[in-house]
Amino acid sequence: MRNLLTKCCHFKCLTLLTGLLFSASVFSQLALMPMPKSIQLGQGTLELTNSLSVSVVGFNKHRAQFQLDRLTGHFTRLSGHQTSWFLSNDEQPVNLSIVVNTVEQSLQIPQFGEDESYQLKINANGVTIQAASVFGAQHALSTLSQLASSSKEHHITLPFVKIEDSPRFAWRGLLLDSVRHFMPVETVKRQLDGMASAKLNVLHWHLTDDQGWRMQSKVFPKLTSQASDGLFYTQTQVLGVIRYAALLGIRVVPEFGMPGHASAIAVAYPELITLNQGYKMQRHWGVFKPLLNIADAKVYTFIDKLFAEMTAIFPDNYLHIGGDEVDPEQWLNSKEVQKLMVANQLSSGQDVQSYFNARLQKIVTKYNRIMMGWDEILHPRLSKSVVVQSWRGHDSLYSAAKSGYQGILSTGFYIDQPQYTSYHYRNDPHKVQDKVALTKPKLSRTFVIKRLKGSYVKGELLVLGQQVLIKLNNQHHQAAQVISLPTGKSNRLVTTLDSWMGPLIFELDLTKELGFVMIGNSRYPLEIKALQKAQAVSFSPSLSKAQETLILGAEATIWSELVTKDNIDLRIWPRLYAIAERLWSSKETTDTNNMYERLEIISAYADKVVGLAHLSQQQNGFTDLVNKNLSGTEQAASRHLLNTMAQMLEPSHYYTRHHIKYRNNEYHQEASLTSFVDYLAVESQVVRAIRTSVVQYLAGNKAELEVIATQLNHWQITLRENKYLLAKSQLLKDVQRIADKLQQFVLLANKVLAVCKNHSDELKLDRKLLSLQQLHDETVIAAIYPLRELYLACK
Repeated sequence: MRNLLTKCCHFKCLTLLTGLLFSASVFSQLALMPMPKSIQLGQGTLELTNSLSVSVVGFNKHRAQFQLDRLTGHFTRLSGHQTSWFLSNDEQPVNLSIVVNTVEQSLQIPQFGEDESYQLKINANGVTIQAASVFGAQHALSTLSQLASSSKEHHITLPFVKIEDSPRFAWRGLLLDSVRHFMPVETVKRQLDGMASAKLNVLHWHLTDDQGWRMQSKVFPKLTSQASDGLFYTQTQVLGVIRYAALLGIRVVPEFGMPGHASAIAVAYPELITLNQGYKMQRHWGVFKPLLNIADAKVYTFIDKLFAEMTAIFPDNYLHIGGDEVDPEQWLNSKEVQKLMVANQLSSGQDVQSYFNARLQKIVTKYNRIMMGWDEILHPRLSKSVVVQSWRGHDSLYSAAKSGYQGILSTGFYIDQPQYTSYHYRNDPHKVQDKVALTKPKLSRTFVIKRLKGSYVKGELLVLGQQVLIKLNNQHHQAAQVISLPTGKSNRLVTTLDSWMGPLIFELDLTKELGFVMIGNSRYPLEIKALQKAQAVSFSPSLSKAQETLILGAEATIWSELVTKDNIDLRIWPRLYAIAERLWSSKETTDTNNMYERLEIISAYADKVVGLAHLSQQQNGFTDLVNKNLSGTEQAASRHLLNTMAQMLEPSHYYTRHHIKYRNNEYHQEASLTSFVDYLAVESQVVRAIRTSVVQYLAGNKAELEVIATQLNHWQITLRENKYLLAKSQLLKDVQRIADKLQQFVLLANKVLAVCKNHSDELKLDRKLLSLQQLHDETVIAAIYPLRELYLACK
């Protein structure tokens, strides 16, 4: 790539389409996320002074002030020297020119479908931005900020470049749950800053649920006086967040959940609930019984008045009513509801909810809003004007689209779950089905995944020649990626599949009918049985081009059962940049290795320049766990030890931690979330590097063994020299057991390397490695698995 660059001349030489791989180490200034649609690189760089001359056409004055202050603030943090801006006059050369075709008079509130395209050109004459709307121009400024680097003289330098860019999907969002654990306004605004830098444009604000009502209502004041614990947003605060979001080009879509998840309403206004009785604040997580009494006219009066008040505050055209996880027990036991069911020919809880949704939709429409809900609202009677948000998978999303509904995908983007970024990066609202030759299956098995909470996941596995199909519960079959098929020497089958639970790796011994499945980094045992008669193979329906257009985009979700204001950034960032790229960039932008290279640079950029707190939250959390009475040297050594252990560990993936806490009676609002595991990053970069070294070694690069050995040696020395410090901090005593296991792991890992070097023929190291990790552990020694694969290959 460097040779190519030396041959370039201005903008004629090279067009980088988003699928092109380039080295982040060489083009660190082009470590962009999301990757633009088209880049033309030129030869040379533009150096800016610390005082920018700016020309702006089309921005309202408040937006111009805000956006230019934001840009120069980024430059200041990047260079370490104060950068300012001033509006140019005719006598001065312009460093930055912004031209928006549609002139903004008063401050514009973004709405769905805005033109977000832009052109960005940097050459010796300065920076030029052209866009159809102010929102496209703001995206250009975000790209400009990512392109910037600091010179030795602390000046901002920018590469000569021409970019033409526009988003793939119009709806690119983040759901923020402020209910389970309350998120202060400054926390919300910080996430908005990050979203703008990632070109996301929707904040879906989850404001009500069983555990609290977080939005002030002056019409129904008891919602917050009795059902919020004093933790709620005033209307003034919310208006401030909406304005801040608008300045960043982000829509705010509120969610007021009904008819279920209504325990907070039950505390404040029990007369609105089907079973009218006294209710206490719900402290636990889960699905609960209270339902709005849809047979009572005053419920609709309540909703009408509430929505009249809320739509006067929230200007977005969309209003989310929840509608998920409705347990119909109260309805089916109510004489009032039974009478309503007979009168309206309703035969089930789903029919009753559909009746409610139809009446609810009329109220929403009355206030010129478009109703949204989770995919449980799907029903033959549902109006086609309602937008369906899918948390139950592509099958549900595609079924809605086939029936003519607009939809939004959230399955695969649940970032409250620890999951590998690569899993989210592969997840696409427009999923491509693999072609499968449906020959007679050679092998077929049923299996059961025994989750720690909730119903078991039942599945079916078919081996069709060199292909494998897997069916989970009542979903369609999916083609899995085959890693290893049974041979004459081995009955080991290894295959991978992305699911709503996360990335799955199945490892089965088909002779002994034993095996396990990795859900992310968490190992679940499998019950495997021979399958007498396979079910008919069915695939998720493909969509026509017209039906594909009904999928508006997607939203990541950060539910807050195990998330607080003190670790929320650590759970969201930097993963959300990769999800943003999936929704903005070309569908062909799929190089995972390149994504990780850029993500590492973007993570540092997000910390230093944007001001996100994912790195500082981890370090603050570790610092709080260390005994403050230790000497300064011992405190520093303790933090070093924790950071070293964090290189080896990840929180257990999927909802494994949630389920462990449920079994330990710690799955509630008052449980402490200040343990070591709460400050672990979702994914260890060091373990990922080890995994890469294993792959390269198995491909023939023998030097990678020494790379792994060096890392193991560093871990071993740090653990040996500093582990004693854990006993000196009361909050770290339970971490001693983890440190003991880590030492055992390093010992076994070195034995694996000895086997690969033919210095040992020790047996059963794979079993010994697996014995260090149990399903009930909230922390996972993530390097166990690549080292085990290395051992199996070397053995």
